[in-house]
Formats: sequence, structure tokens, C-alpha cells
Amino acid sequence: MTYIALLIAIAAIAYAYLIQRKIQETNKRLSRATSNLYQLSSQIEELEQRLDAQHKELAFEIKQATGQIQFSPNTTIGEVQAQHPQGEQILASFHMGGCHSCAVAPDETIASACERLNVSEAALLASLRNPANGQQPIQLSNIELQF
Repeated sequence: MTYIALLIAIAAIAYAYLIQRKIQETNKRLSRATSNLYQLSSQIEELEQRLDAQHKELAFEIKQATGQIQFSPNTTIGEVQAQHPQGEQILASFHMGGCHSCAVAPDETIASACERLNVSEAALLASLRNPANGQQPIQLSNIELQF
């Protein structure tokens, strides 16, 4: 009887060992699947952002081609930022906004901001109307600020 109990105990230990190995293998597979899922999720998010940006650019081009959007000296900075997919980048390329010395208010017109900051109104409007032919963004090197 003792031998039978001993054999059953050895069989149970062997079975538990096999189950433990299966669990470890399954955990590894689950970890790989989770990692792949995370990577796919990141790629989907990136594609959604690119699609959204392209959608905004196409919508802007359509509105501009049909005359629904026209930038003029009386257009406000807020309207530029809301309507133009690259509005903030174009304004920044003319050193308008982004820092204390060149801050612009959303309700300020292009004309008043250009006059106040000594920026060429014609060049800014040309860049807003056709960003591909506009002024290139200002390249700043890394600057360490100490306060």
C-alpha cells in the first residue's frame, strides 16, 4: 500500500512539473502576444494621426480652392490657427508666437501682429496661401536657459 501511495505521489509531482512547464510556455506566448498587440496599437495610433493630418490638409486645400478660406490682413491669428493645418508652424517660422517676446493673441489680426513684430505681411500671407512656397521655419540650435 505504501508503494502505491508513493507511486501516486511521484506521478502527481511529475504531472505538476509538466503543468508548470506548460504554464511557463503559455506565459511566454502571452507575453509575446501582448508585446505584439502593443506594437500594433502604437502603429495604428500613428497611422490615425497621419490620416487625420492628411485629412485636415486635404480639407484645407479643398476649402482654399473653392474660395471658402481666404487669408487677408484682417484675418485673426486664432482663425489662422483653427483653419490652416500648418498655421502654427507657419506663424512660428515668422517668429510669431511661441515665446514671450513674440507672443500673439488669438484675436489679434495678421496686420496688427505683423506691424507690431516687424514682419512682412505680404510674405506671411503668401506663406499661408501656399505653404510650399513660403518662408522656411527658423532653425534654432539647442539653447540652455538658466534662471
